Amino acid sequence: MINRAGLGIACALAAAALYGFVPNMVRAGFENGVPPVESTFFRTATVGIVFAIIAVLRGEALHLPRPALGSFAVQCVATLVISVGYLASVQFIPVGLAVIIFFSFPVLIMLAAPLIEGHSPGPARIGIAVFAFAGLGVAVGPSFNDLDIRGILLASAAAVACVLQFFSGRSISTYMTPTVFGSLVHLTILPAAFLVALYAGDGVIRIFPGGTASGPGLAFMAGVGAIYVVAYMVHMLSLRFAPASTVAPYYNLEPVMTTLVAAVLLGERLNMNQYLGGGMVLTALIASSLIGLRRAARP
Repeated sequence: MINRAGLGIACALAAAALYGFVPNMVRAGFENGVPPVESTFFRTATVGIVFAIIAVLRGEALHLPRPALGSFAVQCVATLVISVGYLASVQFIPVGLAVIIFFSFPVLIMLAAPLIEGHSPGPARIGIAVFAFAGLGVAVGPSFNDLDIRGILLASAAAVACVLQFFSGRSISTYMTPTVFGSLVHLTILPAAFLVALYAGDGVIRIFPGGTASGPGLAFMAGVGAIYVVAYMVHMLSLRFAPASTVAPYYNLEPVMTTLVAAVLLGERLNMNQYLGGGMVLTALIASSLIGLRRAARP
């Protein structure tokens, strides 16, 4: 097994930085006539097709083993909710706030893992979770009346779905490579993503010829698909070069990067309470990562 920690960490940082561009480019596309759900549809199609091509070129069969059916179904639902929920939330609330809410998912995973394993989370995990949710309260609470509840609910649903995606993905990886199940999952949810886009657009797809999408909007949408594919590949390389416990903490760069890109690309500024709440959530993410590292180090 390859163990090149330095290269793995470099790939993790690169992937986290690239992921940080995705919601911002979705928001920029929205401001140029491309609805976020249509960016989601395009990204889903791009990932499904590119991963299928890579799998075929590597001689991998696009086959779903029977024992993986249950986990695959959960993975499909979770991926659809994440794709639609997280990316669509930026239509209703600032990108920085969406990422604060969405990135409660590592804390939720930290809290859920012991319960799934059949034992108590323990006071440290519970304390970190309470601190993280307090941070969410600080970020959202004072501005709640000025925020669109749809954005908050969409980002929250995506965070919960990410927990399901994590555990089902771990199970699926026993039977299939990431490129195979990544392709099959995205191709499976592609019709649903199209129907969501059609419903949200009142029967009109705005990225099609004659729609309202502008040239810059289509360019941002194409960027969403391209960046996500590259980020995912680099993400998988980080896990190839080093154990997950080594690289996982470095993905905490993503919410920071997302907020910075929002400030530069979109000129977005959050309220002071949102920065404070985001800092509390980020602190909780780092603490949860340290717990993961400590657990991975146990013999």
